[in-house]
Amino acid sequence: METKKNRKKYDLDYKRKIVQEYLEGKLSAQQIAKREGLIPGQIYNWRVQVENRTRHERVEAIQAENPQSTLEQAKRIQELEEELEDYRQKVADQSMMIDLLKKLQPGSPSVKKLSGYAEIKGTLGRSKRRPK
Repeated sequence: METKKNRKKYDLDYKRKIVQEYLEGKLSAQQIAKREGLIPGQIYNWRVQVENRTRHERVEAIQAENPQSTLEQAKRIQELEEELEDYRQKVADQSMMIDLLKKLQPGSPSVKKLSGYAEIKGTLGRSKRRPK
């Protein structure tokens, strides 16, 4: 006779906490899994689950903000927001590279001002907090 192995269920808040810790990069998935009594694959799966849940929650929020919008329109808005965030991150990264390259050539006469990486990163940090 086979015995069923009971699976432990974890609530969404716990999963989000673990995923956030993993995404911060201070510890690897293996280190977190060992500490929490998990397997690393769970953390990777939870990351996908949390990302999907966050997307779904954002689509619901868009629909709540704009009751006349269809589900497809709300999904498209959410996709465009993600795309915009990706572009902002690329601009910030490129700005940092420009700053570093300028610092490598301090005697260059064309260098008058750095590109403002810190200012762009600060703006990005504020833009990630979406209104509720």
